[in-house]
Amino acid sequence: MGTYLALDMGAESGRLMAVEIGGAISTREIYRFPTPVITDDRGRRCWDFPKIIEEIISALKIAAPDGPYLSIAVDTWGLDFGLLDENGELIGRPVSHRDHRTDGYLEKAAALVGKDRLHGDTGSQLLEVNSIYQLLAITQQSPDELLAAKHLQLMPDLVLHALTGEIGTEYTIASTTGLYDVPNNKWATKLAEDLGIPTNIFGEVQDAGTVRGTLTKELQGLTGIGPIPCIATASHDTASAVVATPFSAPGNAYISSGTWSLLGVELNNSVINELTLKHRITNEGGFGRNTRLLCNIAGLWLIQEVRRDLKLQGVDLTYAQLVELAEQESDKWRTLIYVDDPVFVHAGEMIARIQKFAEKSGQPIPTTPGELAQCIFASLAFQYARIANVLQKCSGLPMPAIQIIGGGSQNALLSQLTADISGLEVIAGPIEATAMGNAIVQAIALGEIASLEEGRKLVKASDLKIKSYLPNQLGETRSEIAKLQIRYESLIN
Repeated sequence: MGTYLALDMGAESGRLMAVEIGGAISTREIYRFPTPVITDDRGRRCWDFPKIIEEIISALKIAAPDGPYLSIAVDTWGLDFGLLDENGELIGRPVSHRDHRTDGYLEKAAALVGKDRLHGDTGSQLLEVNSIYQLLAITQQSPDELLAAKHLQLMPDLVLHALTGEIGTEYTIASTTGLYDVPNNKWATKLAEDLGIPTNIFGEVQDAGTVRGTLTKELQGLTGIGPIPCIATASHDTASAVVATPFSAPGNAYISSGTWSLLGVELNNSVINELTLKHRITNEGGFGRNTRLLCNIAGLWLIQEVRRDLKLQGVDLTYAQLVELAEQESDKWRTLIYVDDPVFVHAGEMIARIQKFAEKSGQPIPTTPGELAQCIFASLAFQYARIANVLQKCSGLPMPAIQIIGGGSQNALLSQLTADISGLEVIAGPIEATAMGNAIVQAIALGEIASLEEGRKLVKASDLKIKSYLPNQLGETRSEIAKLQIRYESLIN
């Protein structure tokens, strides 16, 4: 059928992928770059958006000689956004959700409208870094930015605006904001108004698979890639990854494993109840306006930050080496942490924060790289198992397996720990689910693929080296796991 360009941007790195779709799907990385961070004149941790666009231009220059390409689309992490003025100019840099500006703003919002309403009006989880709390913080910290703002553009839409000059809002990324009423498919404008957030900045929400425009003539000239169509794919990276997840049965859980771990199930309808409120379960949009019922879990952010801390100490280890060191630890459960404790949200000094958590909870303090890595991987697996159990109750469907997709699916230790603790089969792969799902939606938009189901059949037909991990079902092991789960729950409380 042809080749598509998938610009897949994560909070750690971005890359341009060529995705060829025919009788099967294959991917090829063209260019990778670190996602640049900068401190603005207000002291905020921001994404260096001009530098991001420079990197994208470099990527397209490299890609151009190997064309033609049928189209290009962008997927990114959720939550973060830029504000455009009436001339379409960016007001400052997009602030990262890892910045401290939202500290305390979940409680401030709850004091204004109540937690039941924050969840009930949107189906969104109560996560302090969500867009809703970022916007509330702006109303009090830098209201001049909102006074000048005409459009809110979430990160993938902001990149598409830079590529095409067109302004738009795609459904799956809008659903991550905490201000989109997923059950009723509309912005929660009354909630925004009651929080003092202006609603004029919210645009019409388009379906995933909408052709947003064509690469600008300026960028065509700079890159040599020609008038390529730019498509609003399922532009939340997890939504794209789920598109390319060949579920073996309804009710299967997935974990889109990267900087964040997004653990969810795919449903036709939203679920909002006491369980979803208590456990920070969110209803986000999927392709075709279905629902991704999921929980945001800290994910590989923890090991990324530990690796960065170690490097500053002169210990430069790859992720594969950290996994290997963790596997060598004789006590798999020596120290556990509650991975979603707010203390682990922000950047910097992650090792010290893990050690402080261990000390406060009366556990051995991890000091070596292997102990730190084992602590993180075991703790993640316990949180995965805990949330999978909650999601199974919420969906009312059997959950025969958990499918790990994305880069984290390469971590065999984490996959086996997840299987052992959950008691479920873990299916690891495809690794490149996000790029493949991004391209599948492009192909549907251009009429090259008829449906989501057809796209998933192509994924199944591809050589993706998917692995299965079965849980240890020995009675002694299950008894030990049950005791450890009680210990993990005590860390949350």
